[in-house]
Amino acid sequence: MEKKNTATFIGHRDCTDLNSEILRTEIIKFIEHGVTTFLNGGMGKFDWLCARIIFELKHNYPNIENYLIIPYLSFHIPPTPYFDDVLYPEGFEKYHFKAAISMRNQYLVDHSSYALCYVLHSSGGAAKTYKYAQKQDITIINLAKQYPET
Repeated sequence: MEKKNTATFIGHRDCTDLNSEILRTEIIKFIEHGVTTFLNGGMGKFDWLCARIIFELKHNYPNIENYLIIPYLSFHIPPTPYFDDVLYPEGFEKYHFKAAISMRNQYLVDHSSYALCYVLHSSGGAAKTYKYAQKQDITIINLAKQYPET
């Protein structure tokens, strides 16, 4: 997996006011800019919406791949055709399960050149990951209507 062609998703568990067609359009823009690999954390409505859209887009873009990155081996994975594979990063067995989620989120950012986000507020894991991504050399698109830069 090549970082320059990879994108990840950062979002709150709930994204009730997100327009899925706008999300689809932004994912297509990434694909048209050369993104072929998508990394997903699989922990909320935003992640699963992104996974479903990429799965649907594979009909028109058969070269794209979608990976679920799990933070620990007991992570619950419902049966789904959305992902090409489930990956457990090497070395993650040393993390306590609560710390593993934050480390997995950093892994997603560290292995991507792009992040498509839905971050509305400055608290929680999505906001923490978003702030981490802002400090990295990656392109970030936040689809949330407002995000307080604090």
